[in-house]
Amino acid sequence: MNYDVIKTLGPAGTDAHAEAVRIGADRIELFPSFRTAIDDSELRGGKALVAAGYLDMNDGLVVDSWVDLHFSKRQSMVMIGVWESPTKPMCVAVHSDFPGGLSNIRSAVAHPATLQMVRENMPTDVAISTVNAKPEAARLVSERRVDACIGSVDVVESIENLKVLRKLEASSMVWCLYEHR
Repeated sequence: MNYDVIKTLGPAGTDAHAEAVRIGADRIELFPSFRTAIDDSELRGGKALVAAGYLDMNDGLVVDSWVDLHFSKRQSMVMIGVWESPTKPMCVAVHSDFPGGLSNIRSAVAHPATLQMVRENMPTDVAISTVNAKPEAARLVSERRVDACIGSVDVVESIENLKVLRKLEASSMVWCLYEHR
């Protein structure tokens, strides 16, 4: 399939960006959230690619989700495609100077959709914060603001001062493609 413009979650390096490339978008526009991507598609045209696992959290509380987004746009947007595809390989990443292993992690940042991976791979008492995209989580670890993150292996390996502490099992995501009614 080929699509003219696909609007989705950025920055470059997100699974959404990779999926837009994979399905053959002629042009990809990246936004700070799936909500802003679909809002722009609603206003200016183009397709919006949204992950069914989309969650937006603030201080540990869900403030937006795919369910809310989908039903809030039911009058103006229509889903024209839905499919499952593999996510990019993920990992637990730390700063290259981190002085320990998984059991030494005290703070972590993750995309809300990957919180289960934090629970499965890090200590139960780890302090967790969330961001809208895994590349943002990797950046925060690189800046030493937190000990660890769940990141995409390719993004983590592209940042000089990060290292992979553990590679995680492959997963998949359900994707929804929308356009204006």
